[in-house]
Amino acid sequence: MAALRRGIFLCIISSIFCGVLSEPRNVAGNKANGQFVNNQDNSVINREKRQKPLDNNNIPNNFNKIRNQNPGLNFNKNQGFPNAQDSNNQNYLNAAGQQNNRINPQGRNDNVIQNRPFGNNGPPKVMNQNQRFNEPPRKNPVVKISETPQCAADVQRLCSKNLRTNNFAILECLQNDADSKGISETCQHFVWGYKKNLTNDERFDTAAHEFPDCGKLEPGKGWIISCLIEHKENLTNENCKQFLNKMASIIFGDYRLICNFMDKCQKDVESNSCGRLAQRDEVEDALHSQGETIKCLSEHVGTLQDTCKHEILRIAELQADDFHLDRALYYACRDAREQFCKKTKAGGGKVFKCLFRHKFDKDMNTECRSALVTRQKLVAEDYKVSHGLVAACSRDIRAAKCAIRLQDQGMPDNKHVRLSHVLLCLEASEKGGERVSPECLAEMRDWRRALMEDYRISPDIVKECAKEIMGPCKGIHKEGRTLHCLMDLARPHHNRETEIEISNTCLRAIEDLIEEADAGEDFRVDPALQEVCQPVVETQCKDVKPGDANVLNCLMELLGSDKMLEDCEERLLEIQFFVARDFKLDPRLFRKCRRVAQEVCQVDVKKWFEKKTVEDEAEMAPKRFLLACLHNHAKRKQLDRACAFEVKRVMHQRAANVDLEPRIETPCLADLGAFCSDDVEKGEEVRCLQDHMDELAERCQWAVGNYTEDEDEDPGLDRILMKACTPMIKKFCEDLLDNDATEAGEVMECLIKYKHHSDMNTKCTAGIEHHQIVTLKDYRFSYKFKEACKQDVLTNCRGMKRKADVVVCMSEILRNDTLLEQDHRISKPCRKQMKVELLQRGEDIHLDPFLEEACGMDVNRFCKKIEHGKARVVECLKKHQDQLTASCKKKLFKREQLEMKDNSVDYSLMSFCKRMINHFCKEETGPSLLSCLKKYKDEEEFDAKCRKVIITRQEIQNLDYRLNPQLKTACKRDIPKFCKDVTDNEPNDKDLEGKVINCLKIKFRGNRLSRDCEDNIREVIKEAALDYRQDPMLINACKAQITEHCLDSIAVASDGSDDGKGGVINCLKKTFEAKKITDPQCQKQIIRLLLEGKADVHVDPLLYKACSLDIKHFCYNVPQGEGRQMSCLLAALEDKGVRLKPECNKMLEERVQMWEYAAKVAPPETMGELMDQISSSPAKNYFLGIIFAIIGFLFIAGLFCGRVTKRVPAGQKNK
Repeated sequence: MAALRRGIFLCIISSIFCGVLSEPRNVAGNKANGQFVNNQDNSVINREKRQKPLDNNNIPNNFNKIRNQNPGLNFNKNQGFPNAQDSNNQNYLNAAGQQNNRINPQGRNDNVIQNRPFGNNGPPKVMNQNQRFNEPPRKNPVVKISETPQCAADVQRLCSKNLRTNNFAILECLQNDADSKGISETCQHFVWGYKKNLTNDERFDTAAHEFPDCGKLEPGKGWIISCLIEHKENLTNENCKQFLNKMASIIFGDYRLICNFMDKCQKDVESNSCGRLAQRDEVEDALHSQGETIKCLSEHVGTLQDTCKHEILRIAELQADDFHLDRALYYACRDAREQFCKKTKAGGGKVFKCLFRHKFDKDMNTECRSALVTRQKLVAEDYKVSHGLVAACSRDIRAAKCAIRLQDQGMPDNKHVRLSHVLLCLEASEKGGERVSPECLAEMRDWRRALMEDYRISPDIVKECAKEIMGPCKGIHKEGRTLHCLMDLARPHHNRETEIEISNTCLRAIEDLIEEADAGEDFRVDPALQEVCQPVVETQCKDVKPGDANVLNCLMELLGSDKMLEDCEERLLEIQFFVARDFKLDPRLFRKCRRVAQEVCQVDVKKWFEKKTVEDEAEMAPKRFLLACLHNHAKRKQLDRACAFEVKRVMHQRAANVDLEPRIETPCLADLGAFCSDDVEKGEEVRCLQDHMDELAERCQWAVGNYTEDEDEDPGLDRILMKACTPMIKKFCEDLLDNDATEAGEVMECLIKYKHHSDMNTKCTAGIEHHQIVTLKDYRFSYKFKEACKQDVLTNCRGMKRKADVVVCMSEILRNDTLLEQDHRISKPCRKQMKVELLQRGEDIHLDPFLEEACGMDVNRFCKKIEHGKARVVECLKKHQDQLTASCKKKLFKREQLEMKDNSVDYSLMSFCKRMINHFCKEETGPSLLSCLKKYKDEEEFDAKCRKVIITRQEIQNLDYRLNPQLKTACKRDIPKFCKDVTDNEPNDKDLEGKVINCLKIKFRGNRLSRDCEDNIREVIKEAALDYRQDPMLINACKAQITEHCLDSIAVASDGSDDGKGGVINCLKKTFEAKKITDPQCQKQIIRLLLEGKADVHVDPLLYKACSLDIKHFCYNVPQGEGRQMSCLLAALEDKGVRLKPECNKMLEERVQMWEYAAKVAPPETMGELMDQISSSPAKNYFLGIIFAIIGFLFIAGLFCGRVTKRVPAGQKNK
């Protein structure tokens, strides 16, 4: 009510003193009528109460009455108001009302009054309000400036003819003269006195009695008019406002006419060298010198005392409506206004806004640009200096209770609120779910862009970053380039490259500015970013709606791609460096996760919208790492789906550059400079740190370790990997994409599984291998392994950190528990995951650091030209086992033990035989898988590569019975019984070179093995007879002879065309029969082969193949084993009535000749060998019969022949 009452009263007073004669609807409640009298003859103003309201019929009479009483006043008959429009846009009339200028576009003559200036020769006298307009009219002459002897010549020279009858127009003409030195001194004195008397008119003093703010001022001093102008916004009458604006233009042109200005700004004028404050009665200064003083103080507003600063900002607020009121800016920008804003109507701050928009246009003059910067700096100090912002946002500011918030934050209770406070308050309201009007949002965006466009507007930046601006940034740059230079200085990579550090205070000032501008919300508020990224936006983000960080997110997705421009990427990373450190600068993340962040991370988000000081740094720190907190809870499934999605999106985007990862950049700043400053491509800093993991500082190691663990869980965090592997993931792992049921780490496992697929991208393969190598540094880096085996590691491998150490430890426990047939100490989930880890380890020697270290020399010697991957290098080492160094042989033997115990961890077998396993051995697992494949390896449709791997595995198994789990199990009683002398000296980490198996083969010939052991040894002998490489004893003994006599057979076996057909063995036998082999050890091994075949025709594959039909025909009822079928064949050979097939007959004869020759060359040397030879002979029954006959003959002879010796007496014997 008080505001309403004050507004009504002010309207009444202004109507009186402005000569307002309102329309009936405007004055229905106003019963005062007035009479204006010329001051020269001390006339009075008569006031009386109206008996009835004015209407359209009696308006002309009233006009005449007022005109007669006040000859100096002409009224618009149509409007009834004094005209106060811009002199440049109106038709001015002479005192008689005759038209001197053009007719308006509508063809209508507007009778516009000439405002009579008040108080030309002293203050007027005021009559009682009850007096009426009943005195006789008095003709009072009008003082026209154009007709005064002091100014007539100047007006004629400087002002247009059509302005000369309007004193306000003349004043504006003289005041707007760019060079007041062109005005005579006498005219300047006259104009000064005219303006002073005008502002000192006591009628303004009388009008202010009812206003607390204005009534307290000393009357007659000219201060009242300043106060009334300050409250003109309370008026609803636009014409009266415009009249007061005219008065304001007069006052703001000379600080001596501004209330209290001289008293409050004296010291600041002197300290800032802004000229000298003249007293009110000093008129020697030129017309514009006083406006320059206000301009100078405005430029130094940040350093002024509070009292003077308050005055400057108050003046700027009053000037906000019309740019004509800012005299310094008006003089500087008149030409710019005509060029850029010609069609923009004055008032409402529209011209200011237009000029701000063109501030950095290349055609904008320097003086105007400087004045605009000064004006914007004032807005930064007091948001009310922006008329557009006040008009658009007043309701929203009240609704958001910004004043209360500022008081709660301890801000001083004054009328001047900084732009930053208002922007933050409105931002907090909007992001808190409150509605902010579109008009206000548009104004906020304009000022945010202005802040980002010109650092000079921000007083904190100018103050705290002066050193950086004049140093590395090399002075002033326009359109946001200086601010981006400062942003670049803040990024750690700049410090690493130039060793130039930005001050903490400057860094904080930049952070505050980015926060105030809300730079993460709208791409358009950053002109420097928009300039370089617009081509990318137009092509790649053309369908993306601006706002809500949509365009910025689109650009972030393009980082590192061929579609992104280098300059755009740099500017984008500069702004994102700060967005990444302030949770609320990402609007989508903030909106979806605000509530969750408060609950799970225990933060008070509301405080983050408060303007902070340096002392509040500790309170602001949590928001920089809030994303990490949310990410940790997302991994535990503790976030709602919408928030989890946004967290994942942001994490993926910020993985593009280490500067966007505060949790890595902060602790690793020194290590980045030490290890990753040279020859490291953009975006590869994290990989560089991972490669130097063991050399990093402890804090950095911990941070990089956590990030690497997250990468395994979510490959999207490795942007380099995803760039190469995204098409591969869609091809091979499509079912895992966007699947909520997908477990963490499964995508990486899928990529590893298909790493060597023929369609796999080579760059993707390289990325996967790098990830695998990095994960070896710590078992925690493999998410699934850590989750499955964490407790087992703590229990069984305590203190171990490296994944390689843990895998070795766990695998040895698994092996020992299996060999000793004990209960497993490793949990079932961990055993399952261990198979995955062991399989991956076997793929590349680089993934097995212990084997790589032990076999480094052997790799360089035998496998230097072998390409890594697909277990090629490991397979190469296995082929040269007899030539490897002792350390390499030991490590390789342990790996082979694990692979033979569980064939599913044998990478070569599982990769090359995958199709054959699915076809022949789908149900088999563990060690039985290889045994199953052995059975089918000679099938015609069997894969050649798989067959080659199987033969290699058979060769390895024949080196040591411990590498053949089935043989070891079958012969567990026979080995200690018959081969104890070999096993007593058995090394734990080295193969036995086939000695135990050779021992069992000898016992096989003597039919002394158990049935299960005999069956297994028979298969071993049979396979060795087909492929000499599976007989290590033969190879060691006959290597030279094979090379000398069987080269053709070796070549055939090597190219695979006759592999497994027994060509080399048959060659050796024939060479032995031809008496060309003289080496005793080689002869011994060949004889062993002959005797093994003699003991069982099935272990001589060539003979069995030739005689298989004859065996079925003649020996169908003879059981296998113990040489029985061989005896049957030999009997048939000697039987003249039996006709064997020619091929069988011929080969049998050859074998008989070989056996006979063998008996001659290598007769039994010990009783054991004799017994073995007899037992393995087909005629063993004959030999046993002879032996028993001899023994029987001796017994019978003794019975019948008596004693042979002479008897001896008992006594003599007892001696």
